[in-house]
Amino acid sequence: MSTASNNIRYFFFSLVYDRALQWFYRPLIARLIGEVNAQPAGQVLEIGVGTGLSLPFYRQPHVTAIDCSAPMLSAARRKANALPDLQLELVHASAEDYSPQAHRYRHIVFCNTLSVVADPAAVFRAYYVALPAGGNIYILNHFTPERGVLRILDRLLKPLGNVLGFKSYFPLSSLVGPDALAQARTVLSGYWGIVHIQKLPYASA
Repeated sequence: MSTASNNIRYFFFSLVYDRALQWFYRPLIARLIGEVNAQPAGQVLEIGVGTGLSLPFYRQPHVTAIDCSAPMLSAARRKANALPDLQLELVHASAEDYSPQAHRYRHIVFCNTLSVVADPAAVFRAYYVALPAGGNIYILNHFTPERGVLRILDRLLKPLGNVLGFKSYFPLSSLVGPDALAQARTVLSGYWGIVHIQKLPYASA
């Protein structure tokens, strides 16, 4: 989905996003960013920062955060103004349009982002390639199970997801390549989960 169309859709979301979803997302985001903070210091890139719910949790020295929605980014900027100790760069860009400088970011965070882009596997691959050896990707998202009722339900909801702008059918195995999948570590299991993937020195896309 293009930046322009997302701006329209997320303009309405930005008005209610925090109130409607904070009760659900905040504990997940706290766990996600806690994992990032536990790693050695390095530059962080967050893809899809939204209204900035994650920003107060960061303890890493520098964070670059992007979002395709100008209204969402404005809300994030207001939160950032109350965090003078956080070295933060906010950038208006979509995941598809942003070009990360190779080896600049040690930690890349996807927070409910990959399931709303047109080609999640291509987006993941582009950022994975840009990581330095030993760099980390963290993904917070719903993940379709490999079997069971939820897998069937996610398939059935694909037409509705297409209308609303997200992929209901979203198995991790279809997102990442074999090298990355072999290094995937489940931080939080369940339908809404957190996965940590570390890039090895010899890893390919």
